[in-house]
Parts: sequence; C-alpha cells; structure tokens
Amino acid sequence: MRRNFSELEQRLIVLLKKDARMSIIDISKELNVSRITAKKMMDSLVNSGKIRKFTVTLDEEERDMVLVYTDDISKIPENLIVESFQLIDNSFIAVLFYEDLMKIKDTVIKKVEIAASRKLNENLTRMESIHCDYCHSEIKEKPIVVEINGKAYYACCPNCERDLRKRREIMVDK
Repeated sequence: MRRNFSELEQRLIVLLKKDARMSIIDISKELNVSRITAKKMMDSLVNSGKIRKFTVTLDEEERDMVLVYTDDISKIPENLIVESFQLIDNSFIAVLFYEDLMKIKDTVIKKVEIAASRKLNENLTRMESIHCDYCHSEIKEKPIVVEINGKAYYACCPNCERDLRKRREIMVDK
C-alpha cells in the first residue's frame, strides 16, 4: 500500500478486499476498535477518494476472457472493456469477454490471448509499516495472514505464525 495509510487503515482495506460488504460492527470487532472509530475511518477513506468503489464480481465474469493488445484503445467500445492497462510503450492491453471479441471493428489488433479464467487476489495489497501481531516487529516483506476464529492476524515469519496460532488456541480453550 502506498504511503499515507495508517496501519489500522491498511488492515481495514485488507478486510474490505476480502468482503466489501462487511458491517461496521464486524470491522470494529476485527480491528479491535470502537464502532465509531471504524465508521470514521471508513468514511475518511471514502470521502478522501482513497477507496474509490466497492464492487461485486459475478462468477461468470471470471471466465472466458481475452487480452487484446493494441496501440489505439479508443477504437474499442468502452462498454466492452472489462479492464485496461496502458503499457510504458504507450500501447494497451484490454481485457474483454470472449464473446465480445467479434464486436471490435476498425481496430488494429497486435495480438490476442485467450484466458480460461481470472482470479483476483484479495490479499494483494501494498502494505507499509504494518506490525506482527505476535512479536510486534515491523513486517518488512509480505505479511503472513493467519485466520483464527474468523479474525485476521498478521505474522512476520513462520515462527511467529506458529506461536500466534498456539497463543490464540490457548485463549480460545480458556
């Protein structure tokens, strides 16, 4: 995640990437903050434009897609484009549904690749300055996400992950 996000905001964003419909009450429990704090944090991220949208992805939208490489994306009707990327050479990759490929007219296509499926990784988040829930040291690499009783915890290494699981299991048994 880019700069200007607190650790709590980063954790909120990870939660929302997993379930964008999560209630404020569940968010507050997950983050161990008050409901009011969770609501203010959510509102702040939305109002500042840091969170741009909440989405729903249908199963059928994850299959039968094509990647179209072109130098001029403006010739592809916008309503056909699922996603697009501008590359550093100023060319484009447009992601379309397979059945829409034949609807492209007057476009010079450099290459087409057919994708059998698409999977968005909800844990893929650029994080900065997030701390291990076991040893409290700053996590420098990608954190290990440990789910225990429906809550997400972060570990910096396999040892902390193992010990965090043990500690949480002991707390649940009591």
